[in-house]
Amino acid sequence: MAISQIEVSNLIKTYSSRAEELTVLRSISFKIARGEVVCFLGTSGSGKTTTLNLLAGIDKPTAGKIYYGGKDIHEWSTDQLFEYRLKEIGFIFQEFYLLEHLSALENVMVPIILDGESEEVAQDLALELLNQVGLGGRALNLPQELSSGEKQRVCVARAIVNNPSVLIADEPTGTLDSKTGGEIMSLLLRLAKKNKMAMIYTTHDPYFTKLASKIIVLQKGKIIEHSPDDFEDIGYDKSRFEFLFKGEKDE
Repeated sequence: MAISQIEVSNLIKTYSSRAEELTVLRSISFKIARGEVVCFLGTSGSGKTTTLNLLAGIDKPTAGKIYYGGKDIHEWSTDQLFEYRLKEIGFIFQEFYLLEHLSALENVMVPIILDGESEEVAQDLALELLNQVGLGGRALNLPQELSSGEKQRVCVARAIVNNPSVLIADEPTGTLDSKTGGEIMSLLLRLAKKNKMAMIYTTHDPYFTKLASKIIVLQKGKIIEHSPDDFEDIGYDKSRFEFLFKGEKDE
């Protein structure tokens, strides 16, 4: 039997302070296959962002295991976790987190340079990615000179520039209008398919749930797994997303 790309077993996350102890995740378990598209749903505070941060190795669990390719990532050294985040994981945050003093091109170059490539190679790769996301003509603009949709496209390019095997997106459309949000989701799905990446995302928009092959609902730190067909009762209109893929061919 093939090993799941990501396997989570009895994951618990508790935050402690002098005043109280807050358990955000309560012994959750799930698997994500290579190339699978997974959507996490839940109200604010349900543990979605915490789960993504743990999967990316940004945070550590209180208990439980996260296996990547059959290996527990939290048994790795600091250097191994850095390599994992740099090479295997592409992360798109709720906030853009672009470096304001760097151009769009330079922001996308950062992960490549951290990976040891020369500035010349980094520039070529970054420009290629910006062209792919439709921002080649804005490469030299600073973040404050870009619209929200353009900033998110820079974040997409930055997330995939090292060709990760897993793309994690935390509310990638949360700050965007519906049309721009749809364009970003279309872009993410197209790039994930082209590069054979697993894609894991959170959303508050019920319409975007239909784009996933697996839906995991978080409620008070526990999960309930659904298939996309379980969400027909939200009034989903499939034709609403036809414009996203119009004219696109399978890579």
